[in-house]
Amino acid sequence: MIASNVIVYGDSIMKATVPDDDLRPKFNIGRFIERIKTEYSIGVINRARYGATINKGIKDLSNDLSKGIKSEHALLEYGGNDCDFDWKAVSEAPSEVHLPKTVLTQFLSTLKSMVKLLRQAGIDPVLMTLPPIDAERYLGFIVRGGLKRENILKWLGDVQTIYRFHELYSNAIARFADKEDLEVIDIRSRFLDKHDFKDLISDDGIHPTIKGYELVYDSIAEYIRTRRAY
Repeated sequence: MIASNVIVYGDSIMKATVPDDDLRPKFNIGRFIERIKTEYSIGVINRARYGATINKGIKDLSNDLSKGIKSEHALLEYGGNDCDFDWKAVSEAPSEVHLPKTVLTQFLSTLKSMVKLLRQAGIDPVLMTLPPIDAERYLGFIVRGGLKRENILKWLGDVQTIYRFHELYSNAIARFADKEDLEVIDIRSRFLDKHDFKDLISDDGIHPTIKGYELVYDSIAEYIRTRRAY
């Protein structure tokens, strides 16, 4: 049996992933987990996986619960990969219908199932909104290997469709949290009023920079302080 104060389920955001100069992922979560442990005396188990969708998340959660994992809280952070598309398929057939990796209705249904499993296990679920992306940079990242930019743009209509679809999932998470009476850490708002937004998002357009992850950390730390105040 493993016990902790908080267990994290999520994708590369919760691994503090920042691409290097060759756009290969580098994980920086260790430094932030150590700060949480040191500053707030909180034990953390991180089950986040690079590239994970919520379907992977519920499998990991179910497996952990079957092994008797214990925690006071669980932080759930999914959506960034769920709202993404098979860009190779889009590039090859821009006139066809293409669905995201996890359609929104399925995403919310699976999120509801995860929340139910956690509550049944006596673990308090906490949700997170998604840090925003830079659609122009992300499109450049998508086509770097030879995919047809013009075909992808034809299917999108305009490049900001990528941003809007990502925002659709983030907003749905916030509404779901309100409907289910769940606490939510609003990461997204920390980014949106910043005049140096371009410095907060990495060259791949989808992962924060270390400076951006400081905002993520600040949001989580503020949540911890606020919760301890009452």
